[in-house]
Amino acid sequence: MTLKISVITATRNRESTLNRVFKSLKSQTFKNFEWIVCDDSSDDKTINLLKKFKKKANFRIRIFHFKKRAGKPRIDNFCIKQSVGEFIVFADSDDAFKKNSFADFIKEWSKIPNETKKKTFALISRIVTSEGKTLENKFNIGNKSISLIDLNNLTQAKEKWLFIKKNIINKYKFPEIDFYVPEGIVWEKISKKYNVWIMDNCYRIFYSDTSNSITFSKKINYTIGQLKSLELEVLRKKDIKAKALLNYYRYLYINKYYLKYKTKEINYFNNKLKLIYKSIGFLFFIKDIMTLKINNDKFKKNYSNPIEIQ
Repeated sequence: MTLKISVITATRNRESTLNRVFKSLKSQTFKNFEWIVCDDSSDDKTINLLKKFKKKANFRIRIFHFKKRAGKPRIDNFCIKQSVGEFIVFADSDDAFKKNSFADFIKEWSKIPNETKKKTFALISRIVTSEGKTLENKFNIGNKSISLIDLNNLTQAKEKWLFIKKNIINKYKFPEIDFYVPEGIVWEKISKKYNVWIMDNCYRIFYSDTSNSITFSKKINYTIGQLKSLELEVLRKKDIKAKALLNYYRYLYINKYYLKYKTKEINYFNNKLKLIYKSIGFLFFIKDIMTLKINNDKFKKNYSNPIEIQ
């Protein structure tokens, strides 16, 4: 039987939360999927846990393990190549999702007109917290087919969940420049050519209780990836927010002077405002150093391949 969906999970030291993903997959009413999970050199019992999952699962599980840390972009690129599903779903290692998620996604896809399907790279849905609170209100947009960039401009800039066509994402790569790089960098590139199709419901369940979560960390992590994301926001030049400009210079200084990465300043305008933003950004940078807020976990690209755990 040809698999319809490939679920991809990158994990690092998440033995305490991976059970959420496994339970969510096991409870899916739609069963035609595989789970590809790749461990990023964990030093906890993640691999042992995944082996137990594999024995209990009623679906296909493939487990990979990097002996040396590689980073999420490297893992995602590798797992996409390994996948056999028509659709890709990224499931974070500390989240859960509703049991009807895959069934509803497949049902909705079947309703989209064929001509629209050709221009669509993903179905998109909203997210609910573990307490049952939606992260953003209903989109309430008349046309279900829309550019993701336009959708983000029209709605709150919150996390969403994508159900992605593999033959389209296969043409793109997540930039392997840091251990974590915001996925929006790739979604923006794809959105210049393809639309998303809106499913105005909540399927993914978002948790905020993970100690090593990227979103809720008190330390500044993955500075190259964050800088690249801020560069895109600044270069977009439409409705540039002061916060984005200040953080751009803040991260530029962190990369250049603290972590000693080779970085170049982008030129988006030349006037007195630029000096103001640079000055305030520098003050934030000094404050980060004084308060020991920067994580100095320097990125080094891993060119090796992971091993498959049987």
